Amino acid sequence: MKTRVLAAELIMAAAITTGCRGTSGEVMAGLKVQRGAFQVVIPAFGELQAAKSTPIVVPPESRFGRQTIGWMAPEYSSVKKDDVVIRLASTELVEFLQTEEAALAKIDLEISTKEKQLEKEKSDLTGEIAVTSIQRKLADIYAARDERIYPRNKIIEDAVDLHYQEVRERHFERKKEQLEGRETAELQLLQSRANTCRVKIGQYRDQLSKLEIRAPHDGILIIDKLWNGEKYRVGMNVWGGQKLGSLPDLSLMEAKLFVLESEASGLKENLPVSLGLDFEPGRVFAGTLVSIDTVAKPLTEESPSKFFETKASLEVTDPALMKPGVQVKASIFVEKLDGVITVPNQAISFEQGRAFLLVKRSAKVEKRQVEAGARSLTLTVITRGLEEGEEILLGHPKATE
Repeated sequence: MKTRVLAAELIMAAAITTGCRGTSGEVMAGLKVQRGAFQVVIPAFGELQAAKSTPIVVPPESRFGRQTIGWMAPEYSSVKKDDVVIRLASTELVEFLQTEEAALAKIDLEISTKEKQLEKEKSDLTGEIAVTSIQRKLADIYAARDERIYPRNKIIEDAVDLHYQEVRERHFERKKEQLEGRETAELQLLQSRANTCRVKIGQYRDQLSKLEIRAPHDGILIIDKLWNGEKYRVGMNVWGGQKLGSLPDLSLMEAKLFVLESEASGLKENLPVSLGLDFEPGRVFAGTLVSIDTVAKPLTEESPSKFFETKASLEVTDPALMKPGVQVKASIFVEKLDGVITVPNQAISFEQGRAFLLVKRSAKVEKRQVEAGARSLTLTVITRGLEEGEEILLGHPKATE
């Protein structure tokens, strides 16, 4: 039933009078109307959740492949700041790290081998330069230059030999300079490759160090659900930035409520709400509807029924009773009027858009036009044309006496 009309019992408290008999012989019950409360209520169900909470997410900078949940603290367990709440495992990160470490070791070996090779070549050239320098000096010292003493051929040969030694010395010096330049370029290339590996290794190690997700503050751990309603668990694959849970602020709670689509007539924001906890049925908490989903959705894939998801703020939060996930039942008041006259719907007849009641006056029955107000499935508010204490008939005979 879409609405619950709590005022029905109050109005029906008036004793039903002796029936009035029409010309057709039918007997109709009468009802003395009284003022009372009129309520149109939409039933809802749901659970409590924190109005504010700190999300627990996989570090957004985790961009090196998927990771696996290796361990999780029990849901609803109390945690302290910096406690590990979720521990991730990543075989891909470990493989990436091992690959880069092996590449770095290979490059380091190449650098060491290259340095030794270049050092040997440089040492050989230095020796060649030293020997050539001595030979040039000796050639310069002992070169025949005096034409009065040495034959011309001897003087020419010694000059050629000296020039050869000078050219040879310059050749080895240039070769050494070229070797040093090549050495610098080759080592810089290898060092650049090594630095790239070191950067990647640092990133991978940093990611591995962040596989432990810690609590940002004290609180109770709440595990999130996937789109299909299943909660995250050990063994599931996750990605950087994915929200896995939350640490709610228990000082301020709200209710997540679900209303059946067929019962949502009149549902709107700012309606008053009355909530009861499943495990504490004797207590009632007041609240206000603060948001309503625009589209009704099934709670599960197999469910044929659709529900509007709504949220209700609470006037009072009792931390001793109110925990995230506690199941609640709620009443959403679409209409809530006090001190009004209501009549059962079957007592009203409508003709050309006007409402009529059969009012009993002494031994006669008067067909009286009235103004009808708010209406539920069982009762209608009469705003004008009927006074408290008057008696009406709960039916409409074809003829009346």
